Amino acid sequence: MNQLMKGFLAASVIALGLAGPLMVAKTAGAQTSYEAVDKPTDEQLQRYAVAVRKVSAVAAEYQPKLESAQDEPAKQAVRVEADQKMVDQVEAGGMSVAEYNGISRAVRESPELRQKVERMVGQ
Repeated sequence: MNQLMKGFLAASVIALGLAGPLMVAKTAGAQTSYEAVDKPTDEQLQRYAVAVRKVSAVAAEYQPKLESAQDEPAKQAVRVEADQKMVDQVEAGGMSVAEYNGISRAVRESPELRQKVERMVGQ
C-alpha cells in the first residue's frame, strides 16, 4: 500500500469515526462495554492501530451491502453480521471489545493520542 493511501486511510479511519466503539448487540438495548483506558501503553496503541485497520476494512466491505439492503430488517442483519466480523477481528488481535472501546474513547478525547494512532494506522 503506498504512502498516500496509508495516510488517507489513517485520517479517514479516525475522522469518520471508524475507530469508534463496537456495538455488540446481543440483546435489544444492550449497552456498549468500555474498559477504562486513560493512558494506553504503546503496546496497546499498536494493537489498537492494527485492529482499527482491520475494522475499517470490514466496514468498507459491508458498506455496499448495507446500502443495497432493501428494508430495515435486511439492514439490521447486515449490521449484525458486520459487527460480529469486526469483533472477531479485534479479538483475533489479542484485544477485548471493552479494551478497544476504551481506547477509542481515549483517542476521541485526546488530540495527541489521535495523532499518534493516525501515524500508527498509516504505517
